[in-house]
Amino acid sequence: MDSILQCLTELDEIVNAILIGKDGLIVAGALQSDDDEMLGAMSAAVLGSIADFTNSTNRGSMRHAIIETEKGTIQFGEVGEMILVVITNITGNIGRVRTEIKKACQQLGELVAAY
Repeated sequence: MDSILQCLTELDEIVNAILIGKDGLIVAGALQSDDDEMLGAMSAAVLGSIADFTNSTNRGSMRHAIIETEKGTIQFGEVGEMILVVITNITGNIGRVRTEIKKACQQLGELVAAY
């Protein structure tokens, strides 16, 4: 898991990548921050709210969410019962990042299913 997340952070656009449980606990991560526990807990809360919203609008379950900020994006992808959280900087190609996140979610999902 760590090697998949490390590969993501090697992209110029990606600053941080962590895999968290839906309870907010960090499973694996390639963080460059001291606030990893807080980031995990807040990410789980945000994604829970987004999932509730998408369910209430009858659009199906959430697979990917992007929050755009002044300094970049925060992207969430579901990996079974876990969440991949990726933080990007403002420069770069969002499409490329989205493609790499999708691949990483698939790879991580296969690893999780193997346990």
